Amino acid sequence: MARTWGKDQHRLVSVEEAQAAVAEGIEPIGHEPIALEAAKGRILAAPVVAQDDYPAFNKAMMDGFAVRAADCATAGARLKVVGLVPAGGEWTATLGAGQAVQINTGAPVPVGADAVVRIEDTNIAGSEVTIATTVKPQQAVALRGSDRKKGQTILTPPLTIGPAHIAAAATAGAAMLEVAREVGVAIVSTGDELVTPGSARKAGQIFDSNGPMLAALVRQFGATPRYMGIVHDDEGELTARLREALCEPVVLTVGGMSMGTLDLVPRVFESLGVRWLFHGVEVRPGKPIAYGRGANGQHVFGLPGNPVSAYVCSWLFARMAIRGLQGFKPEPPPRIRAILSTALAPHRDARPAYVPARVWNDPGRGLMTEPCLWSGSADPFGLALANALLVRDDPTKPLAEGAAVEVLVTES
Repeated sequence: MARTWGKDQHRLVSVEEAQAAVAEGIEPIGHEPIALEAAKGRILAAPVVAQDDYPAFNKAMMDGFAVRAADCATAGARLKVVGLVPAGGEWTATLGAGQAVQINTGAPVPVGADAVVRIEDTNIAGSEVTIATTVKPQQAVALRGSDRKKGQTILTPPLTIGPAHIAAAATAGAAMLEVAREVGVAIVSTGDELVTPGSARKAGQIFDSNGPMLAALVRQFGATPRYMGIVHDDEGELTARLREALCEPVVLTVGGMSMGTLDLVPRVFESLGVRWLFHGVEVRPGKPIAYGRGANGQHVFGLPGNPVSAYVCSWLFARMAIRGLQGFKPEPPPRIRAILSTALAPHRDARPAYVPARVWNDPGRGLMTEPCLWSGSADPFGLALANALLVRDDPTKPLAEGAAVEVLVTES
């Protein structure tokens, strides 16, 4: 478990300690009902249960004739056509020996019938139909409840609701779904050097890439970003903005977390009731990250100012808090195995590294990966080439071409 910052404020914690600190005590934020057609992208919070058997009746699987299989044990059976069952209709009589009912796909199979013959295997002459094939019981019939039984769970939370889930819920009879309340994430960029992209930039200033990037990441994680803009290195202005940010359950600030004269964020957050759990993690990039809890349980992340550092730390730590609030188990993002397509030299820095990388599927070798051309944590252009992060738990060890490695896939 990570120690509270202050007692040992210069100690770097491991990635695992930091993740344990973030995960501890997270409870889902609560849930609310939502109309089925508005549920895409939300997080299911309660099971969806079938309100009836599905199918709710013995259903014809194709257009043709409902028959008794016993009447059609040999090819060439001639039956009297006594009715028609369209989709959405029914035939209320009982089918007798030597009879057939014309039927549409999806219609209820009449009582007495136990099979459907496709129309291509029949010849119709007036009120008589000849069955050109032999017929077996239950042929082309979906029996009542064969897909799902009444009361059976159709969808199990938590899951991110997609179009197929909506179709399943609708088929089960659900008009509303219980979903996790939206997790609001306040995003604050700090620093006199920042300007909004598209505005005039003075000498020494840079465009704020972190704010828009983090808003996009928050959406990818299934939460609702509240981008609060750029705050200058002024304690009064910073206090007002961070107080407002703490109205959300998750706060991401960028910059102002190091040891410079204008790195005011930690002190201002402390004045607003935030208790830091760690400040500094053995990871590359992203070492200066800090994490704490607000007076009302808010999850507060002080992210490093370099964009790749902020990106990596969001994946490793902020995502856990967001997903925990949504009802998912708050755990690290999954790693998957891949084959390294090029050798990697050892690195002098022993911190576990998360390197922007590409992954692709090779039909002959499986999932492959290689690092992107990337010049470090301040380089978003190399990051833009990546769809994954290549994990090097011990970068001091070289890796040969063809080595098995782990990657964290970041492309949604």
